[in-house]
Amino acid sequence: MTPIPRLAPIASIAWLLGFGVLARWGTWLPFAFAGAILTVLMLRTGAVGVETLRPSRRHFAIGVFTGALMVLLTHLAYAAVAALVPSVLPATRELFWLLNVEGFSAPERATLIVVIASCEEVLFRGPLLGSGRAARKFGKWRFERPHLSRVCAWAAAYALTTLPLASPLLTLCAFVCGGIWGVLAVATGSLTVPILVHAIWDLGVLIVWPLTTRP
Repeated sequence: MTPIPRLAPIASIAWLLGFGVLARWGTWLPFAFAGAILTVLMLRTGAVGVETLRPSRRHFAIGVFTGALMVLLTHLAYAAVAALVPSVLPATRELFWLLNVEGFSAPERATLIVVIASCEEVLFRGPLLGSGRAARKFGKWRFERPHLSRVCAWAAAYALTTLPLASPLLTLCAFVCGGIWGVLAVATGSLTVPILVHAIWDLGVLIVWPLTTRP
């Protein structure tokens, strides 16, 4: 098991404050600035190994395929749930408004999404792998109970940072998605895969094929 980096609590606090700023002033910019600084510090101090970000054709293929599949499955699941629970669509539209998705142009939103998604994976999934040396023991698609417990713990920490927006839907999505991305990180021993999946999913459900386009 990898130790918890000293910067991890700072990252959680920064994200908690970021969502507070988002709720009050409607901007994603604090996530980009704080995320970039903390990501550099995590990598420079060795808390997260630079090797975990090294791309490969295999990781690229897994990331792109899984990201596209996750977008498709999200829309299928959302359609089924929305048909059974009509209140889901208004809740989703309210969440989109809270996230201020319409506050930026499409290229600006896309850039912020990629930057923030990349930072979140380093800060919240990177500790699952730790240094490059520690990460090499992962990547064989095998899990033990301690690994799954850590994935759930970090997914919960990630989800709890969304509380300032007071959106149960966002908190639930953050926990579920955080768990999926954590499993991918441990299963592949790479942060490249969850970064690709996270960015593709965010771009897919927020910009390219928004969930709120449903009648």
